[in-house]
Formats: sequence, structure tokens, C-alpha cells
Amino acid sequence: MVNLTINGKKIKANEGQTLLQVAGDNGIKIPTLCAVDAVEPYGSCRLCVVEVKNGNMVTIETSCTYPAAEGLEVQTDSEEVIKARKLVLELLLARCPNVKIVQELAAEYGITKPADHLTMENEYCIVCGLCVRACHEVVKAGAISFAGNGKDKRVDSPFSLEAESCIGCGSCAFVCPTGIIKVRDMENATENMPAGEVTIGPERIIENWNRSLPMQICKDSGNAYAPEFMLKRFREDMQLPDQFFDISPSHRECPEVDEDLCLGCGACLDECPVGAIRLKLTDDSEVRSNIMKTHCCGCRSCTIYCVRSAIKVPEIA
Repeated sequence: MVNLTINGKKIKANEGQTLLQVAGDNGIKIPTLCAVDAVEPYGSCRLCVVEVKNGNMVTIETSCTYPAAEGLEVQTDSEEVIKARKLVLELLLARCPNVKIVQELAAEYGITKPADHLTMENEYCIVCGLCVRACHEVVKAGAISFAGNGKDKRVDSPFSLEAESCIGCGSCAFVCPTGIIKVRDMENATENMPAGEVTIGPERIIENWNRSLPMQICKDSGNAYAPEFMLKRFREDMQLPDQFFDISPSHRECPEVDEDLCLGCGACLDECPVGAIRLKLTDDSEVRSNIMKTHCCGCRSCTIYCVRSAIKVPEIA
């Protein structure tokens, strides 16, 4: 544990925490657009700046990247901090004047328009890099990256062509603070060809990365639920049987054992990929299979290998 003060309040923090995390744990609000717990801090939006006094040195630092340390004195709303945040918000408002979250944050600091010397643009991406980091660090697909330099810097797919490594998970859209990344699921996509209109079927489209992916159909519900390309990637990375990916998560129920039919042979136990089945003794001292719901992944392998069809999936209401 380390001891520090934030806005004059004495606080204990865990080693390894950032100032932003410590402030959040203690109910102290610091604005930010680029901080998400799932990815490593980057400090790109600069909104989370705070004033840090470390010994005799006072500096302005991004709280999402600055580690908590013994004896630090932190101010989250000093005159210099407010001045720095206003400058950042003026720049963001000049770049993205029609982005709601930018408008709201600017209004909190009394900014209704950028300074006259700033050129107004009409962008929707603040180039925070959250989508890039999520794609590389969390999804590990590496489908998108930064392109260009300086004012021309942008997030793009390789050579602005289709991002062939994109699995269509939508993580980029989920973390995007401005909502400019759009993921659309089409129930029945079509394509115009020289011979006429061709039906493709269910498809997920991420226009930002020029990516279109056919969708997997759930064998239980008949509904499209995830891109086939994404499930193919999961099949390769996860030690689960193919049938696990045939059912959507909302229909992936834990099977139940009919003890009147079960012989206790253990065939289901041997085939369970996650070790969710064990044998138990009933009140009549008979051996029967028992499925632990806390461990079951809903793959239904047990229903396939049960020689008596004693394991069934409950019907979803």
C-alpha cells in the first residue's frame, strides 16, 4: 500500500494502480475519453491531466498513465489543470464539433465554440487509438492500425482495403468513445452482380474497415448470432468441440441428467471437454452422472455420447 493525497484528502492506494484508478475508487471524477480497463493506458486524449507534486517538483501529468506512489500530492481541479483541459476540449471541439460526448464535456468547462484561430473540421474520430489497442491487445487480431502522420493521422485498415484479419467481433465499436465505428447485422444481405441480384444471407458489415462477414446460424433458434470467420478463429484457439459453436450463447443451456435412464457408465464424463461432469451416489447407493452447472459450457457433447439418451437439454421457454 502507498499513501498519497488527492485534493487534500489522504488516500491509501494499492501499488501498481494509476492515479486515475485511485481517484475513481475514491469517488473523485476525472474526465477521460481514452481510458478503458481492458487495454493498457495510453494517455492520448489528455483530458485526464492532473497536477502532481512529487517532492519539490510540480508537473502536469496524465492520470491514466501516472502510477500512484508514496507521498504524492495530487490536484485534479487546480487552475493549471482546468486550463489544460479547456485547451484540449477546444481542440477536440474544433476537430469534432458534432460529436455529442465532446459537446457535453466542452459544455461542462464552459466552452461553446473553439477559439477563433482554430480551423473548424467535421471529423468524428478523435484518434484516441482505443479501437486499435482493443484489436491488438484484447482480440489479438491486429486488423486495424494508425495510418498517416500529424494532422493526417487516422485509423484505417491496411492500405484502406478490406481488413482481412478482422473477425467481426465489434470490439472496436464497443470501445469507440464517439460512436463513429458502425457494426450492422443484415438479416438477408444481397449483392448486385452482372447476372442479377445474388442473395448472400445473414451478414455482419463493418464499413469502417470494408469488412463483410457471413453469419453463423444457431441450430436451435435458427437465428444468425456471430460471424462464421470469428467462430472459426475461436475453434482454432479454444479446446472445445465443434458443436459448441453451433448454438448461440442464449440457447446454450446446461443439460440435465435423467437418473432413471442413466447407467452411470461414465461415457459422458470421459467426453466432457471442461470437466463439468462427475459421478455421484444416489440415496439408493447407485452411481449416476452429475453435471455441475457452474462448470458446464453448454457444448452438449454429453448428449451425443450418452448411450441411453439420459442427458437432455431443457427446452427454453
